[in-house]
Amino acid sequence: MNKTSKILAVIVAPLAMASFLHAGPTAADVGDFESFGHAALYMGAATGSVELSPDPCTGPAPTPGAGSQCFELLPAPALKTFSAEDICRIKLPKKATRTIIYPALNFFVNYQLNNDTGTFQTQGLFNFTAFLTIQSDALLDPSIIDPATSLPANGKMSGQFSYVYRDDRSMQILDRQRQRITLVRVGNAGINKAALVAQGWPQSVIDAMFAGPMTVSMSMTGGAKLATDASVTANMRLFGD
Repeated sequence: MNKTSKILAVIVAPLAMASFLHAGPTAADVGDFESFGHAALYMGAATGSVELSPDPCTGPAPTPGAGSQCFELLPAPALKTFSAEDICRIKLPKKATRTIIYPALNFFVNYQLNNDTGTFQTQGLFNFTAFLTIQSDALLDPSIIDPATSLPANGKMSGQFSYVYRDDRSMQILDRQRQRITLVRVGNAGINKAALVAQGWPQSVIDAMFAGPMTVSMSMTGGAKLATDASVTANMRLFGD
């Protein structure tokens, strides 16, 4: 090896080693390679609740952002449905997280199903679906279409990170059961850039959304039949990277 070749080898070898060390793992290696090695950030916590009452609800009608929303049950065996929008929210400043919104949710659930109608009932029911919505100015452009609805996003990305609970049973005369349970939902992937792009959102839109301020809120829909009462207290904590 001549002198020039030796000099080039001395220069190139460290550069190659540095490139190898800084290349980082791929998606095939670790799955979520974008957040690999980033420190986890606490990004706030919020609480809200939904109550189903046999009595008329006091106070104003349910409104988004109210924190606690109440709905009056219908006489048995009628089905009562409800939609509680924006029961809790967290406002994130711009550049709060680089590649991921990682929610941790828990639900304190308390309800009773009771068949006091005097006849066999094919369905006693309590169910709810909780889901997150992201609001961002990056989604306001009318040309931005929500892949889930094929409609303009109008500043919102709904239906993210959902949780579904359902208790659905037939009930004999005087059957009764009280449930008090704690439910937890954390996500393997959370809400991350790569997954949103895979859903059909443009990369440029997702990059702009993460760069700007965002509001993350939880909404809940559900129904009850043969329920004497029901309540769900929902807690949401967000992490980022």
